[in-house]
Amino acid sequence: MSTDNSIRSLTAISFDQLLARCNPFAGGEYTFDLREARFISPAALVQLVAAAHAVRKSGTSLKLCVEDESVRTYLVRSGFLAAIEGIATIEPEYDDASQHRFDHLHGSNPLLLEVTKITNGAELPTLLDRIVGLLRTRLRYRKNDAYDVVTVISEVAQNTFDHNENTCGFLALQTYDPPRGGRFIEVGVADFGAGLRSTLQRNPTLRLPQADKDTIALAMRLGVSQHQDDPTRGTGLHHLLRIAAQHGGSVQIRSGNGKVNYRGDKQQAWRFTVPPMPGVHIAISMKRRAP
Repeated sequence: MSTDNSIRSLTAISFDQLLARCNPFAGGEYTFDLREARFISPAALVQLVAAAHAVRKSGTSLKLCVEDESVRTYLVRSGFLAAIEGIATIEPEYDDASQHRFDHLHGSNPLLLEVTKITNGAELPTLLDRIVGLLRTRLRYRKNDAYDVVTVISEVAQNTFDHNENTCGFLALQTYDPPRGGRFIEVGVADFGAGLRSTLQRNPTLRLPQADKDTIALAMRLGVSQHQDDPTRGTGLHHLLRIAAQHGGSVQIRSGNGKVNYRGDKQQAWRFTVPPMPGVHIAISMKRRAP
C-alpha cells in the first residue's frame, strides 16, 4: 500500500498527487491512503466516487484508508459513503449506525449539496433550483447572474451522461465561510466515461492536438463539440470560463492525462500533464458577489 503523509488536504489539485502515488489506472495498487487527510473538498469527493466506479467497471475494486474522525463524519454527511456503497470500501469499516446517522438530514442544509448521482436530465431541475437559491441568498447574486451560473452547471452535468454510454455523473457542492471573509462555493462534477478526446474525435472536422491538456484547451473554445456543423453546440465550457471571469471565480477541467486551471480574476489558464484517469472532472469555485 502506498503511503503519502503529505496529503492533509485533498482537493481537485492535490488529487493528482494521490494518483501519482497510487494510480489504479496505470497498473498501480488499488488503495488510496488518506490516513493523514484532514479535509476533502466536494470536487475531490466526486473524483473519488468516479475513480471508485471506474475501477469497479474494470473488474476490480478500490479501497480507501481514512482515519480522521471529522473526515469520516463528513464522508457520511456529504453522501459520499452512499455513493460508493457496494463499489468501494473504506478502512476502518463503518458500523451500520454510523453509515445511516445523517440520512434524515439529506437535502436539509442549504449550504451543502450532497454527492448526487446523475443518470438523466430529469434529476437536474431540483438540484439546480437549490443552487439558484444558494447563489441568491448566500452569495448575493442577481437573479440573472444566478441563472447564468446554473445554466452552465446544468450543461456540464448533462454532458456526464450525454457523451458517455453505461456510465453516469456525480455532482456535489459546499459553501465555505473563511474566518477572514470571502464566502465562496465549490461545485464538483465528475464522470468515469470516455473523456474529452474520445468525445471530440466524433467530429471529423476537428484536428485534435496530441496532448490531452491541449485538447481540453481546444474544447474551451466557443463552438467546439462532437457535433459537426452545429453552431448551437459546444458552448458549455466556453460560457463557464466567461462566467468565472465575470465573477472572479476559478475553473479546473481534467480529462485523460491533461488538466487546465483557469483563474477568472486573471483571465488566464495554465495547462498541466497529470496522471491518467477516465472521464471528465470539473471543479468550479464562485465567490460572493461584491457589494
